Amino acid sequence: MVDFNSWMGAPLIAQDTVYGLIIVQSYSAEVSYTRADLDLLNYVASHVAAIVARWRSNLALKQANDELAGSAETLRLLGDIGKDLTGSLDTLAICRTMERHFAALLPMDAFGVALLSATGDSLDYVYYIEDGVVDSAISYPLDHPSSLAVLTFREDRELTLFNEAQLDNAPTATDIQESAPILSAVFRPLIANGRRIGVVTVQSHQADAYAGRDLEVFRSATAYAAIALANAEAYASAEAARQHAAQALQDLHQAEAHLVHSEKMAALGQLIAGVAHEINTPIGAIKSSGRNISEALDSALLELPGLLQELDETHRVHFSTMLERAGARTAMMTTREERSVVRDVTARLEALGVDQARHRAGLLVQLQAHADLDAMLPLLRHAAVDRILDTAHGIATITTNTDNINTAVDRVAKIIFALKSFSRFGGVQVWTESDLREGLETVLTIYQNQIKHGIELVREFEDVPPVRCLPDEINQVWTNLVHNALQAMDHKGTLTLGLRRDGEDVLVSVTDSGCGMTPEVRERIFDAFFTTKPAGEGTGLGLDIVRKIIEKHGGRILVDSEVGMGSTFTVSLPIAGVG
Repeated sequence: MVDFNSWMGAPLIAQDTVYGLIIVQSYSAEVSYTRADLDLLNYVASHVAAIVARWRSNLALKQANDELAGSAETLRLLGDIGKDLTGSLDTLAICRTMERHFAALLPMDAFGVALLSATGDSLDYVYYIEDGVVDSAISYPLDHPSSLAVLTFREDRELTLFNEAQLDNAPTATDIQESAPILSAVFRPLIANGRRIGVVTVQSHQADAYAGRDLEVFRSATAYAAIALANAEAYASAEAARQHAAQALQDLHQAEAHLVHSEKMAALGQLIAGVAHEINTPIGAIKSSGRNISEALDSALLELPGLLQELDETHRVHFSTMLERAGARTAMMTTREERSVVRDVTARLEALGVDQARHRAGLLVQLQAHADLDAMLPLLRHAAVDRILDTAHGIATITTNTDNINTAVDRVAKIIFALKSFSRFGGVQVWTESDLREGLETVLTIYQNQIKHGIELVREFEDVPPVRCLPDEINQVWTNLVHNALQAMDHKGTLTLGLRRDGEDVLVSVTDSGCGMTPEVRERIFDAFFTTKPAGEGTGLGLDIVRKIIEKHGGRILVDSEVGMGSTFTVSLPIAGVG
């Protein structure tokens, strides 16, 4: 075995992280490595380490992209469930919708919904199905000793069972012949507006049927179901109030309290699918950029070490300058501007006698290295010019696509922040100074998916001071007005939002270019239960709620509308708040 005559090594270090080692060895007695050779090896090692670091970063980004895509898909599924559930005000239809979605997403052989009775002393199964057979209605008193639904409701906690003995002791359906024993079951309370209204359950003949994701989907969908069932209950109360005049006042107050919440939650349920779609766009950009980075890394890793060995010190300095310019942030040129610049650079290269002037001019423009051709000329005259430009372009592709990924992540973060802000509606009511512009922008972000298809959005915002108010309630006003404006235009037209100061008040206007209203309709739009929407699409309480919120804040709302010209709703709020 021959010993090495010469040996040198250089660590692969990038951003204070050691990734490995490059070793060069020679058996020849005629080879003796110099300090210059070691400097060159260190130079190569630093660039290789940077590429390895970016490659590992790309892998991490890909993993994050996959996780984000999975979250978006789950959000889309929950959005579909929320939209379907909150779009109905019929209890039986809501139960069947829940059954349909759960059957598609979970292992399920039995499903049931039990609601608290009107007298408050029992749980009544309004819907129970097992092995495709619907059972007749059955009721259990709240002190029943073995009913798992009663136990769940009474203790106000989720009950997940894989205990055959406990399941065997539970009462069974009255009209169903059990085909196999139930081995797994989940019971969860239905809670709306802080009040327990019932219990929902899914059950399976399989043992250990429900995993972590199944339980998360079940819990999220159950929250929507509670809202939808509470809405249905409120709607039924409102209908009864209209039919029984003697109980109208008392029933109206109760139904109104529920319907305020239903307006908020119904809007949220219908919007989540659109928000999921809005998140998919930056996810696609992340996926595409990650693929571009992966492809560019393959060529850059292979070409860079050899290329750097071919370049002398002067050419390496020029190459580093080219990479710095390629990574600099500049204003993006339009296609027409880029073609014009490429033509100019091509002419200059041809005058300098550079071969393949058109092709190389295009690469120089993409690398932002065209402004100072004199500095780039040594590289253009180098024998390895094509490899120099291609390698630089690959590294620039990595940098550009990394910026694209960061931009897409920022967009997703903005959408999620808006969704979190929107979902806080209906919490603890605290009077505070609020920036109305931020509230308007939050609502616009939530409705972005509906606005960007066919709607021209015009903002006429002036600088105004913060207004003392209940931000959640005021944001609900903007939600209702924007939602009505989009529907009035059938989601095609111009939506104009105005914000300005008028003395000690702030004025917010919402203008649509829709069909407008007749004087007769305009006189009644703030009346409770009055709606121009088709049956099942509106409760007629949206603008009534808006008016009451504004009056609660010491403000006023005016409407100006003309048939065929559109409508403008103007809200005036005192800057100092009430009292």
